[in-house]
Amino acid sequence: MGNTIMRKSALAAVATAVAGLALFAAPASASAAPAPGTSGTLTLYAGNFDPAQAAVYTSIPTACTVAPFVVHAELNLTTSAFAIYSTADCTGPALTFPAEDIHSFATFAGRSFRAAR
Repeated sequence: MGNTIMRKSALAAVATAVAGLALFAAPASASAAPAPGTSGTLTLYAGNFDPAQAAVYTSIPTACTVAPFVVHAELNLTTSAFAIYSTADCTGPALTFPAEDIHSFATFAGRSFRAAR
């Protein structure tokens, strides 16, 4: 019986140590990324509004930003307009979308974006 109590105490000590390490491993400000369609975000989609192929931004960058995939739809729930370009360097043909907007554009391949000028 003494061995059982010692093993339980040892397991409890190990569990406590592991839990303590987990607290230090995670950043203090860790939070989940916003879901597609969250108010105040810009969501870019590779397909036709498929959340499995979405990138969510909490603000629209003023600098040129390369999209993580070829973009064919957008849901802009911010208060800013943005432009999406067919090149990776925000040059060439572009589509500009206003704030609070939703569009799909199957025939345009967006590769970079930034706040509208």
